[in-house]
Amino acid sequence: MSMRRHALATLIGLGLLLGPLCGPSPADEKYPTSPIKLVVPYPAGSSGDIIARMVGQKLNDKLGQPVIVDNRPGGAGIAAERSVATATPDGYTLLLTGLNHVTNVGLFSKLPFDTEHDFTPISEVGPVDLVLVANPATGFKTAQDLIKAAKAKPGVINFASAGVGTGGHLAMELFARTAGISLMHVPYRGATPALTDVVAGHVKVLFTGVPPPVGGAQRSPLLPDVPTAQELGMKGFDVNVWFGVLGPKDLPKPIVDTLAKELEDMVKDPSFRSQLIAQGVTPVGSTPEEFAKVIHGDLQRWPAFIHDLGLKIQ
Repeated sequence: MSMRRHALATLIGLGLLLGPLCGPSPADEKYPTSPIKLVVPYPAGSSGDIIARMVGQKLNDKLGQPVIVDNRPGGAGIAAERSVATATPDGYTLLLTGLNHVTNVGLFSKLPFDTEHDFTPISEVGPVDLVLVANPATGFKTAQDLIKAAKAKPGVINFASAGVGTGGHLAMELFARTAGISLMHVPYRGATPALTDVVAGHVKVLFTGVPPPVGGAQRSPLLPDVPTAQELGMKGFDVNVWFGVLGPKDLPKPIVDTLAKELEDMVKDPSFRSQLIAQGVTPVGSTPEEFAKVIHGDLQRWPAFIHDLGLKIQ
């Protein structure tokens, strides 16, 4: 018995001696201590990609660790978002996504994650507002011109979009419903070919983020003379095509707070704000709680609107 007690005492003593040699746990380390991956469900050169690279570079400068933009386009961004939803919640895998994060709920019968509960909102960078443009040959000088022509020929005037369920598509559907008109949808694979065909006259009109905006509630700093839809009397027409940063669910609060503070500070920086505005982004830099409310509100709005339109992607 005495030998057993001696052995137990020896083990306890070794434990006390070895304890301090183990060093601090990962939770005690100052975040971040290694590169951060920023997953982006958009192709290189797109608005989302450009915003992600701007944010990534700024976070790199402020946090002292490389931020690697990981472009994963295709599949409506579902694979990209799933990779973040299933990632370890340690702050080293983040997501910069947009309104598609919410609209996919209405477009697909089933998603491999819970859009609201499998992610941690960190901060909304800001929305890319939309402007209604028309080919000059149409003779449409104002939104009222389009509305008048569409009422005279219901379902005849066509409009382009970057694809089914994209911000531009939903904006035009909401515009048509608010104005009491019927238009014909011509979807494209991306914003560039859609805009190209409007310029060429193959399609009449579209909502686009180049240049911004008219679809938001406030006038764009780049287009101060262009009225918003609400100023034109279209109450209830407000399309917030936001971009924001999220992480996996259960992301520790200290990490969330660190990232949110850095994002808020960078959006307040005059130089960075100017860069965002030049890209057609209205700077926001929200708190995690504010961003969560935006996502929750859009989940109450857009999937129901999409179902009402009868849109579905298999």
